[in-house]
Amino acid sequence: MKTGLKALPPSISIVPTASGHAASLCQAVDKVARERRWLAAVEGFSASETHLFVQLNQAAGVPQFVALCELTVVGWCDIVRLYPHPGYDHNGRLGIGVVAAWRGQGLGRGLLDQALSAALGAGFRRVELEVYASNIAALSLYHSCGFAVEGVKRAMRLLDGRVDDVVLMACPVGDGSLIQCV
Repeated sequence: MKTGLKALPPSISIVPTASGHAASLCQAVDKVARERRWLAAVEGFSASETHLFVQLNQAAGVPQFVALCELTVVGWCDIVRLYPHPGYDHNGRLGIGVVAAWRGQGLGRGLLDQALSAALGAGFRRVELEVYASNIAALSLYHSCGFAVEGVKRAMRLLDGRVDDVVLMACPVGDGSLIQCV
């Protein structure tokens, strides 16, 4: 990471996602989803769905990383193919999350750095994401990593009495335009 950025806690390692991480990844996604604020899902996926997701991403060679505290997944980031059609396969969609107890310690930035660094090698030239407008920390992170707002879906989510906009963002990859978050 560049000088001046928060170093990861020494107990954390960021590694490519392996099949052996699927069970713990399943639990981490479920924890974040059940907060009912940050992800579109309000509960995690099943263990078998998570294992299949990891396997399919490995087979496709797309970037996927986990943040580990010992053997426990406390964060994740992946970039998956967005469209299966010719002429669109250079587009990826970012998925990222950090378990609540580990937020604010640089894990999101570290995960995003790893995924974006691997994106070009996986054939991506553009990475997009959707984020809730109320997620100020995530919006700040994405802006600092070169993502720009492409649009807003007004009042897209109504959950638990809370209305939220969905912000559409994208970032170019390659040609030196994206090397690392600053």
